[in-house]
Amino acid sequence: MVDLELYRIFTIVANEKNITKASEKLNISQPAVTKHIKNLENALELRLFNRTNHGIELTSDGQKIYEEAKEAVETLNSIFVKYGKNRNINLGVHVSMYKMFSKILTKFSNINENITINISDTDLINMLAPDLSDMIAKLENEKLDIIISKKTDNYNHNKIEFIKVGEIQDILVVNNDSKLLGKQIGIEDIIGMQICLPRKGSATTNNFLKALEIEEDKLVNAKYITYNAMLDIIEDDNEIIGLISKEYIEKELNNKEISELTTEFKIPPIEYGIYINKKNKFKELNQLVKFIRENK
Repeated sequence: MVDLELYRIFTIVANEKNITKASEKLNISQPAVTKHIKNLENALELRLFNRTNHGIELTSDGQKIYEEAKEAVETLNSIFVKYGKNRNINLGVHVSMYKMFSKILTKFSNINENITINISDTDLINMLAPDLSDMIAKLENEKLDIIISKKTDNYNHNKIEFIKVGEIQDILVVNNDSKLLGKQIGIEDIIGMQICLPRKGSATTNNFLKALEIEEDKLVNAKYITYNAMLDIIEDDNEIIGLISKEYIEKELNNKEISELTTEFKIPPIEYGIYINKKNKFKELNQLVKFIRENK
């Protein structure tokens, strides 16, 4: 009789290329992982792995079996996730926006102990280097079940649904010792200044350029960096301006660690909300969406 659990363990070991990492992921001991692999090798009468200086690697037979087994294991995992009593929800969210939702998500998890929210944040996994389009691609492929992010129009509206939750306001901030404080800053002033912006193509950067009615190359002294790096630079340099969402830095503003600039122009707010795959709606996901909308 085929022991499907052996194949699941085998595929994880093959992916990790390391018994220790595989045992941590499986939450079982290293000797147990080794024993399961040995049992599968005995059942197949084949050697599946070779040891190397860096860990282990598949043999040629092991590679062939892995190629055939991985899709079957993924299908079985999908069935378990879809119909099992305990449910996983895979969430994509930018690390800065996660701060706005952490209490809500924790509260939801405490109420629904059978639901586990697996968080992929774009700063801590380089998924902080994948942008929203990368997360949306994962949503289309059902690698993610839900995304919390600012609104964009760059997605397949036939497959993906955006549900508005609220609006977020971007502002310009400076060091508390900046000579710009107390002045009305105009568009012409901004063009020549040293300014830190989020990633090129981000909703915040695009919205800012639209408000200024200028092309990106006009900002000759612009740097594109993460929010955390931006705050560090601004604290150390009173000549630098930063563009950031106000809701992300309420604590810093309230503690007067940095200050908001006054501008002659208006930066319009940006909608933020939830993206879901229209084909991948299930009861627990609907519960989470409803909970977020009611509690935000």
